[in-house]
Amino acid sequence: MTWKESDEILWVDALRNNSTEAFDALYRAYFPSVYANICRLVREPSAAQDIVQEVFIRLWEKRHQLKPGQPAGNWLFVVSYNRSVSWLRKDLREKLRVEGLESLPDLPGEPGWDHTSLQLEMLEKAIEQLPPQRKKVFLLCKVQGRTYAEAASELQISHYTVKEHIQKASHFIREYVRLQPEWQALALGAPLVAHLLG
Repeated sequence: MTWKESDEILWVDALRNNSTEAFDALYRAYFPSVYANICRLVREPSAAQDIVQEVFIRLWEKRHQLKPGQPAGNWLFVVSYNRSVSWLRKDLREKLRVEGLESLPDLPGEPGWDHTSLQLEMLEKAIEQLPPQRKKVFLLCKVQGRTYAEAASELQISHYTVKEHIQKASHFIREYVRLQPEWQALALGAPLVAHLLG
């Protein structure tokens, strides 16, 4: 299914007004890429299925907190990343418990909504500062899960140009996050950005 950012913004605005049709449209549009991102992290399809369902339940529950006029892809990415990391921590703790090893006191618990919001806000600020075409390419490939070939075809540019945009956008976002004092102090940025840019 191909959609435009303008369609997605309309879906988000309708979702904020309790539209189940808009929720269904976002689910159909984003399920494949959100599921693929989760699978890359947890490497267990049944767990990925559970996590992706939790992510979309969370989308419905938090629909009134979505920013009007903004696409949902960034939000879905951050929440799916956080849920995946929480699952990995829980799985690691369980494996250590079964093996009779001590628990891991230095691993923080599941990120809360404030943690997720801060990550999302920082990523959105970085992405917003990209040049328009680079931003489109980045969102298509890294948030919507399109291949370089699909992005090239949709934007009528070469595969090489897509690759170049992704490399430059990734470098810019890494540097942007690295220079943010609030992320350095809270140590929130590196894992999320590494996953998004990897």
